[in-house]
Amino acid sequence: MALAGLARIAAGRGRYCEARDWAEKALIALPGFPDAVKDTPAFRDPRYQGVGFRWGMGLDGSEKRLCEYRCLPLLDDMSNWVADLPIPPKYLLSISEARYQSPGDDIYASAPVSYVRLGALPNGADFSPIIDTLMRGDYFVTSGEVLISSYSVQGAGAQRTIAADVAWTFPLEFVEVVWGDGRTTDRKIVPATDLPPFGSHRFQIPFNAAGRKWVRFAAWDVATNGAFVQPIRLTSATTSTTRR
Repeated sequence: MALAGLARIAAGRGRYCEARDWAEKALIALPGFPDAVKDTPAFRDPRYQGVGFRWGMGLDGSEKRLCEYRCLPLLDDMSNWVADLPIPPKYLLSISEARYQSPGDDIYASAPVSYVRLGALPNGADFSPIIDTLMRGDYFVTSGEVLISSYSVQGAGAQRTIAADVAWTFPLEFVEVVWGDGRTTDRKIVPATDLPPFGSHRFQIPFNAAGRKWVRFAAWDVATNGAFVQPIRLTSATTSTTRR
């Protein structure tokens, strides 16, 4: 098939797969994916942790969130796909590409990062604590300008509250609570333009959890930089799910 015939948006969903040839790059759409694999044993295996996040994936100047049209909708779709399955949620993990490095290169400044919650640093011989934490989704992804040092889902029944400690560099634009019912996704956006730059704040955002099966929190600044936590499954028995 001709390259021009492949370089199109997959089924209108705006999801791409990056492919490389010897002398060129192209964004190649795979029609029907990743939706086509959502019911396969491989996708439903708990070791299928999720997908990668980096802001070069479909970024344009109209976005209010990094990778707003390509990455974040896929995270929410995956959360709905597995909402009723006895497996962990799927997550987004920061990724980057480094084909070579030269003196002065700064990967941290040019790629998203994942802040992982660990009790202690690994000793260098055993990195299983990092893997286990990633598999639990006990981390947040950030561009670096916004940090979420702790967050939790508090309460029981239909009345729940997201509590999150956020610090930022540029002025914040908004924070949001995103949830799904296994089929659709919705959100509550809280403007934060009244807060100064180089600030920090503890957000406590109530939301109605009736019929909702998962929830996540995110914060975004005026330059579309931001941070987001991984989805947390909501159960009637949960009174507090804390990640610090």
